[in-house]
Amino acid sequence: MPVTANITVSFGDSASASGGASGHLSAEVDSRPDGLNAGKTSFAPGDRAHFLVYKSSNVTYDTPVASAGSIGAGGKGISVTKEDDIQFADTDTASLSIPAQSIVSVTWLGRSLGSLALADANTVKASAKGVAVARVKYTARADAWSIQSPASLGGLTDFSILVFILGRLAGES
Repeated sequence: MPVTANITVSFGDSASASGGASGHLSAEVDSRPDGLNAGKTSFAPGDRAHFLVYKSSNVTYDTPVASAGSIGAGGKGISVTKEDDIQFADTDTASLSIPAQSIVSVTWLGRSLGSLALADANTVKASAKGVAVARVKYTARADAWSIQSPASLGGLTDFSILVFILGRLAGES
């Protein structure tokens, strides 16, 4: 008898007005070499740091709120190239970390399960079932924002600033 171990952690409110649907909302500092921070991921007091917000089509969100400094809006729906190593554990589907617009390229890291296609924005479907890992480069849409840091906080010049983003699934209030 085969023994397998997998872990999937799902978050969502099954009692929500969206009928149990889940959504995606995430943010990251723009670390792209050709991005808004020009590859920079560490910032000095007084700097402006740009970040990207990714969401699924069924999610809306409020303007980000910062614990200090000021938030600035950037471009909406900019195209970003992402890359994930996805795993197929005796299946033909795997999940991407960010909702995708399209697959750019696939590199199988060992065993190949054939061609890949988007089943939905977060799910990739292989042409065969099996055990494999694929490095997938894909395009995603992001909204660009920035945070302007103060020169000091409480007399300190070494500090963190929290950015909070509240999102809602379609149909929720």
